[in-house]
Amino acid sequence: MKKFGVLVPIVTPCTLRGELDIDGLRSVCDDMTEAGCNGFFVGGSTGRGPWFSRSDKTEICRCVAERAGAQIPLFAGCMAMGLPEMLENARVMADAGAQTAVVTSPAYFSYNQAEMEAIFLRFADESVLPVMIYDIPAYANVKLDTDMVCRLAKHENIAGFKDSSADFVNFKKLLSILSDIPDFYLMQGREHLLADSIIAGASGLVVSFLHINPHPFVALFRAAQSKDVQTAGRIQTQITSVYEVVKKCFERRPEASTIFHILNFCLKKRRICDNILLNHEGECPCWLADEAAKVLEICLSIDGR
Repeated sequence: MKKFGVLVPIVTPCTLRGELDIDGLRSVCDDMTEAGCNGFFVGGSTGRGPWFSRSDKTEICRCVAERAGAQIPLFAGCMAMGLPEMLENARVMADAGAQTAVVTSPAYFSYNQAEMEAIFLRFADESVLPVMIYDIPAYANVKLDTDMVCRLAKHENIAGFKDSSADFVNFKKLLSILSDIPDFYLMQGREHLLADSIIAGASGLVVSFLHINPHPFVALFRAAQSKDVQTAGRIQTQITSVYEVVKKCFERRPEASTIFHILNFCLKKRRICDNILLNHEGECPCWLADEAAKVLEICLSIDGR
């Protein structure tokens, strides 16, 4: 298993009408780099990838690539409703500076596991970029089969797997089976499972909560990577408390914009960027702003030593 570190699913700063805020995007990248994060992921769910046009996503990717430079790996979401568009997205993102294409199962139609495996294999065969498979049942509406993922990992152009399914039993199974593949990344995407995953051998973490404050997440990875179980466990307990607050927010307000309101509040309070919201998402409810303030306070108070 190849080690990675902290991969940031970059938000997309913009106006309420959706015009890109390039200065804000640069500021977010700088904030994450200064905190010690190891890579950037543009065009994912945190970056609101499905919302923006291909030309906007190309501009986002190019901006982040310039900010990242040669030393920071850049992953780009190439998700689409069909294989031809997925492949075209990979070509465009490669031209804009991305080094790895990230894909979920195609949206809109329902597929069985065999159909999805065939799509992923065809994509990996034809993609100009190495591929990371992304399992996010909350948005893709399907859970990828563990045995299928293990078969896909043997493909020479499939470089990794990001798991946001919150199924830690299957994640540990993947760790056990894939540990002998030297150039493969296995990334944890759920905030409450980070320490256990890294201690068990995961390559790294990819979570949207990094935008609340990246420092405790970087500290958690470093502690877990060095097997400092006590420090990693202490930081994880506080991050899990943040996770529980956000989870309750979603129980009260299940719209996807709930997380954007929370991250927007924190980014503004930390003076990183002005806005990541869109007009149709409205004003942040007072109660949600209070909860966002609570999670920000927790994250800013975490001592990573």
